[in-house]
Amino acid sequence: MLTIEMARCIAKISGDGNLYYRYIRYSNTCDTLREEFKEDCKKEFGNINFTEGIGNSGTKFVQIHGKKNIARFLEYLPDYRSEYIFVPNQIKQANKNIKRNYLRAFYDDEGSPSLRLNKKTKEWKRSISLASNSLQILQEIKEILIKYPIKTNKIVRSKPESNYDKTFVLNITGKENFLLFKENIGFKHPSKIKRLDFIIRSYNCTYSRNRSNFNNLLRDLARHKPHQNL
Repeated sequence: MLTIEMARCIAKISGDGNLYYRYIRYSNTCDTLREEFKEDCKKEFGNINFTEGIGNSGTKFVQIHGKKNIARFLEYLPDYRSEYIFVPNQIKQANKNIKRNYLRAFYDDEGSPSLRLNKKTKEWKRSISLASNSLQILQEIKEILIKYPIKTNKIVRSKPESNYDKTFVLNITGKENFLLFKENIGFKHPSKIKRLDFIIRSYNCTYSRNRSNFNNLLRDLARHKPHQNL
């Protein structure tokens, strides 16, 4: 029977993970997400050894071994390479809580809540973007989100003219959809939680209607992470 813990592990290896014939590795700069992966693996696989280190890119990773553990992951997806991933049938057929945890874990890896300021018009540009080399997984996530009910935009290529970058992007926009996402899916990544809160807060911090709150938000954004000007 599919558990919440396994659903999150599948999402993580589909996102920032790798599955090889010798080991399963989850790489992420966020300590919170790596620790969650470890705790989920302990609950799912019992007494298990972890290898931890830093990859060539400088990103910390957690790694597990064992043919039985690898076989468990392969029950859900035959290939975890980014262009071949999809939402496993076991996830699609699972209850809403398992779906929610799967989506949250995948968005923690591949999702990007973004609040940007158009320097000329002083208008906020807001989105939650989900990027993947797999068009199929984005189409399937789009279908699941509507049940929450979170409406999404059309899936597009991030660089349609590129012969090398084959990334697809699924965007969420609109205050109601941001609120629904926060309530029903959310993030565990501390920075992404904060960025989503900034997005929602920005609706009460417009330049034309509330200059004081607008300036306060600009200040808080700069403290959290320098905002981008369009």
